[in-house]
Amino acid sequence: MQNQESNHQPSGFSKILKERGYYILLALCVLAVGISGYVFISSAVRQNQASQETLSVPVTAQDPEKDTKPSDTKKPTTANTTPTEPSASTSAPAEEETADTPVTIQSESTVAPVSGQVIGDYAMESLSYNATTQDWRVHNGVDLAAAEGENVLAARSGTVTAVYEDESYGYTVVLQHENGYTTHYCNLAESVAVSAGQTVAAGDVIGTVGRTAILEVGAEPHLHFAVYCDGVSVDPTAFLS
Repeated sequence: MQNQESNHQPSGFSKILKERGYYILLALCVLAVGISGYVFISSAVRQNQASQETLSVPVTAQDPEKDTKPSDTKKPTTANTTPTEPSASTSAPAEEETADTPVTIQSESTVAPVSGQVIGDYAMESLSYNATTQDWRVHNGVDLAAAEGENVLAARSGTVTAVYEDESYGYTVVLQHENGYTTHYCNLAESVAVSAGQTVAAGDVIGTVGRTAILEVGAEPHLHFAVYCDGVSVDPTAFLS
């Protein structure tokens, strides 16, 4: 009996393996992991060193300027920069020829619409006495003395923009001129010599003096002459001067 029991007892190695097998297996796993990590790290280090060696290889760069410059570039030929004196026959510039020549600027001619003197002043900033209405009021033009039937002339060249009968100033002709000026010829006779759209020159007859201005019928025969610039009334005497 004793011999049989002694035969079933485990050996020393089996006993150790049985009692400490878990720890041995754990140690082997740790060892295997360590060996694998070492191999992986060593491989990565070698690859890094190889890449650094590859990057450190100098690359020969070409100078673009050397490539574009021809090897047999010729030196430019030096041109003769010595100024040559102009010959005696060389004509002077046109500006020098005309430098001393005075330039005449012709102003647009202005003529008096009638031959008479001023008998009624321009008064837009003050009041003027009106003999017809017998009161004081503004006067947007000048009254130029003239006999009935006397020709009325265009003060400047221009275009007829209106021919009409005004309630206060009778038959009226309006001319459009340059620079925004318009001239108004009032108190004309009914038989006006021009029509709207017609072009006239300075001194052309546009009508005759009449007595159609109800507002000024109490005065002696005259032409009521008014001037506007860009729609603003201005002194006709300055326009005529």
